[in-house]
Amino acid sequence: MGNIDPNLMRVFRQRIRNPQCFGRVCGALRSCNYHQLRSPAGAYGLVDRLSECCGVPISRDQRDHAANWLMNCGVDPLNSDHRRRMWGIVRGGLW
Repeated sequence: MGNIDPNLMRVFRQRIRNPQCFGRVCGALRSCNYHQLRSPAGAYGLVDRLSECCGVPISRDQRDHAANWLMNCGVDPLNSDHRRRMWGIVRGGLW
């Protein structure tokens, strides 16, 4: 599994700078856990919520790629170490 779509992440990074968007994104991330993100329903649901929170339309391919990435990377938004690593991705690092 590759990395997250760089164009989508660039747009996401720009939008998340807005404090209102940032708060909604944090809320969406806190609303799910490791087990939910390992299932298609949970991963696709989070991708859809993040798209809504940021007002970023995504293509079907981008959605599929992001959801598959989430299911395969093993991230747990409720784990503080994982949250730090996720913010590293948002700032431009890699998982």
